[in-house]
Amino acid sequence: MFGTFRSACRQIQVSVTVETTLNKQVQILLLPLLLLLWTTAPAQWSEFPSGNLDSRTTRIQEKAESLYQSGGWERAHFIYVNELAPLGDKYAQYMAGYMCQWGHGVEKDPVMASAWYRIAAERNSPEFIEVRDEMMESLSPEDRDRSDIEYLELRKKLSDLVVVMKLLSAEYIELQDSATGSRLAGRGGSVTIVDPRSGAGMSKDAMVKRLLSQMQVRLDFLTDELQIAQMEASGVDQDDLDALGAQITDFLAIVDDR
Repeated sequence: MFGTFRSACRQIQVSVTVETTLNKQVQILLLPLLLLLWTTAPAQWSEFPSGNLDSRTTRIQEKAESLYQSGGWERAHFIYVNELAPLGDKYAQYMAGYMCQWGHGVEKDPVMASAWYRIAAERNSPEFIEVRDEMMESLSPEDRDRSDIEYLELRKKLSDLVVVMKLLSAEYIELQDSATGSRLAGRGGSVTIVDPRSGAGMSKDAMVKRLLSQMQVRLDFLTDELQIAQMEASGVDQDDLDALGAQITDFLAIVDDR
């Protein structure tokens, strides 16, 4: 599927050099490549333990893509950077880099573009790795060092490890609050907890089971990425989460992709 990716990139790079006079033609040439990457976005979510790709997120993705294709670059860039990239959306992170590279809705900055491409390639997807590597090769040694700095800053906020750790922490708090959260008393004296996400009622046991299952998925992902001993969700406390967070911080402080 991606056999023509490199040649498509080169065609686009040549075309963009005449953007000032052939802007409409350039946008048309860009669309096939962007649409190609867009079609891979759902697969990225299926590999990432961040929960299901819900309808709200899908609508935001579609809005950003529509804005970009219609020339609403500044608004599209804002959505990619501030609404989608923090969710672990690798296509959004790629687009943030792409728009930095070509100055679409934001000041042209190849160093910042390279940093975005590097975070987008975090899951080792071939299409993003190729873009990252070509961008890094185009930079001077000094700019590569600057890219390292920007990349580490992005990792602190947008790495998969950070995204999943935030989800895990939120679920732990929800688990602790489940015993004292909103309840609806049933006629038979049973207690139904209101799910704060959906507003639906469920038994306390069902809520706890769901949260522990989700937490276990997060923990398995984090411990696997960090290459540390597995942790059981049912036995985790706040001290364990704090220690895990510290390990993530240390891990992300190291440049790991060049």
